[in-house]
Amino acid sequence: MKLTHTCSRVALVAALFVAPLAHAQEVKKPAVVSLTVENDKFGGGTDRNYSNGLRIERVSGADEIFPALEWVADRIPFLDLKRQELRQGFALSHVIFTPEDKTLAVPDPTDRPYAGWLYASGTIVGTNGNTQDTLQVNLGIVGPSAGGEFVQNNFHRIIGVAEAQGWTSQLKDEPGVEIIAQRLYRLPGPTLPLGVETDLGFDLGGALGNVRTYASSGLTARIGWDLDSSFGPPRIRPALSGAGEFIPGTDENPMGGYFFMGVAGRAVGRDMFLDGNLWRDSPRVDDRKTYVGDLQAGLAIHYREVQFAFTYVNRTEEFDAQITPQRFGAFSISVAR
Repeated sequence: MKLTHTCSRVALVAALFVAPLAHAQEVKKPAVVSLTVENDKFGGGTDRNYSNGLRIERVSGADEIFPALEWVADRIPFLDLKRQELRQGFALSHVIFTPEDKTLAVPDPTDRPYAGWLYASGTIVGTNGNTQDTLQVNLGIVGPSAGGEFVQNNFHRIIGVAEAQGWTSQLKDEPGVEIIAQRLYRLPGPTLPLGVETDLGFDLGGALGNVRTYASSGLTARIGWDLDSSFGPPRIRPALSGAGEFIPGTDENPMGGYFFMGVAGRAVGRDMFLDGNLWRDSPRVDDRKTYVGDLQAGLAIHYREVQFAFTYVNRTEEFDAQITPQRFGAFSISVAR
């Protein structure tokens, strides 16, 4: 009897020590809401080509996914979405493209046409260790109904900047569809003094649709702390981009962050914002380049449930008449909840 009581006390004491330890090691992977703003004023201080992008997105917590989407994920042949961790994401995005000279009522026919693109996104993300697969479907509208003129010129009025004059020559209304797929690999590197971590990310992907069709590949190097918290900050595609999720800090380790640098290339089969409408006659350029490259660098920092990130992007010329590369910045704030 005494032996039984002794064993019970030992078990109780052990539970008091082991239970908190198991709880401390439990990794919380909640839903994440992100706001991303991309603008060339953040980069080269210009207002042309890719002029502005805005995206608000919610990515679910781990394994919080609609059964119908899980059914779809199980049947996609070219991506292995049967991962240990599945997430779903929904987003609303708006982007604006303009020519270099916005004082012309009749834009230069050799320059990029005016265009707005308003779309909703549905995303499935599968993660297993250091591999992440993403499938994204974008559905929306390109043309006057996208509200590009309304957003740009009203914002210009608010900040006291001259309005763009050539929006009457923008792309025509056309429903837009994009199906985007990406596989991203993380290769952990050596750990440096002071616990500094390193890794190298490699991704393959592409898009298919009447808005954009391309194949892409990229390479990203990161250095900092708590690199396991995410695969990279959110961006508006096409981009070297994470899936919009991150693991928040804990009481023991509330803060993390990293510097990153990357390069990406795309072989472009179609770009509506340069090639014009698919089903209707519209402005377009005749000298679109087939190959486009991005060079980017930035910083991401998270403290507990909040992450801030900034990316500076240098994008090569997308058509022959483009005078200089496109330079823009991307700022995002993400909150895990």
